[in-house]
Amino acid sequence: MEQKLARSVSIIGTSTLPQRYFDDPMYEGLSIYELWACACHQAMEDAGVKPRDIDKIVYSQMANYVTAGNVLAMVGTLEEWIGLAGKPIIHIEQACASGYIAFMEACNAVASGKCDIVLVAGIETPKHFNSRNQPAHMIRPIAEYEEWWSPGRALFDTTYYRFDGVSDNLLTDEQARLYMKNYGVSEETIDDTYNAMAVNLRRNASRNPRAAERREFAEIAKENGFDDVMEYMRSEEHNRKITRFIRKRGSVLHNVAAGAIVVCSSDIAKKFSQKPIEVIDFASSSNTQRFPYCFHQMNVDVRDALYKDDIDPNELDLMITTVMTSGEQLDSAEVFGYLPEGKGYQYELDGRTCFDGDKPINPHGGDLSFGHAFGASGINMLSEAILQMRGEAGDCQVQKDVRKCLVRGMGGGHTTVGIILETKE
Repeated sequence: MEQKLARSVSIIGTSTLPQRYFDDPMYEGLSIYELWACACHQAMEDAGVKPRDIDKIVYSQMANYVTAGNVLAMVGTLEEWIGLAGKPIIHIEQACASGYIAFMEACNAVASGKCDIVLVAGIETPKHFNSRNQPAHMIRPIAEYEEWWSPGRALFDTTYYRFDGVSDNLLTDEQARLYMKNYGVSEETIDDTYNAMAVNLRRNASRNPRAAERREFAEIAKENGFDDVMEYMRSEEHNRKITRFIRKRGSVLHNVAAGAIVVCSSDIAKKFSQKPIEVIDFASSSNTQRFPYCFHQMNVDVRDALYKDDIDPNELDLMITTVMTSGEQLDSAEVFGYLPEGKGYQYELDGRTCFDGDKPINPHGGDLSFGHAFGASGINMLSEAILQMRGEAGDCQVQKDVRKCLVRGMGGGHTTVGIILETKE
């Protein structure tokens, strides 16, 4: 594939911090900002660059007003912590698409010729908050935050925006309705498909030390008296439905995470990395929630904008996609042509989308088991793609060379993105 950017851009470094909950003992005494600095240092070391080599930083965080306790992100101080004081920095907030948009902004800065090397880095802790007038490391569980919905109302205009904490689930429920309508698949088959998907993703995550949840559902089922894991997954007692089609195990898993990636001009990439990954192209689309099947339509719009001329989805070796709920993975895999239209559900039921299957999707565990940290999630999804393309994903490494990869993401803005990456060697 030929790069579609005005100037070729390559990825030369990434962080590999694990997805964790902030009450994990390894994070005791840390603030989220220190975690962000750790990710930045790790990515710069991986890229073989020094802080003086970085021309610009793109910072990604969605809910710093809620979870960090500040209206403004402390970007100036953060720059000092990573040795980049005085360098230009821009803060991207576009809900859970923030990390993807930040990455695209970094690529654009290099492609335009304005910068040679850019660091993109994000942080989020969706399940904790920082009390007013307390040091940043003294965080508390979000369940203790009595005014959670008050800032929520400040963040979301409910006149024009349907976000109320559950509408994402309801909207992705529409993907199941559309699938049944288009392909005549029964509601029972949709339920089994979504349950199989959750089992597959947890199996992937069980082999990934960076994943937030690693215990396989088969083991949990046996512990609860079920020899058949699918019977356990169908159980209302252990895996209740939270909408008509979505069950609890099929909904996004929130956790704390930081991530960072270094991109640079391709003509100097080899100077820093022996395994640079080229950014072939990217596209995005935003849509209103007032119309039915808006999430599906955003996938269609991004596909049409991204797939041009020499881009053949049959050549993709891997797909990594946001999975806020189960329907999103199936819909996006078929819309982008990674799985055959109307037949993708069978691939999930047969386990062919697992890390060792012939059509791997989210071999790291996806948002259902790997974890999802709002504004940092896009960066970490890209990082997992980078590790797979380098052959450095450990026990969840897919069973073939990953030369071409599609990373597709979505955020509650609502914005959908598609990014195509390729290794040339």
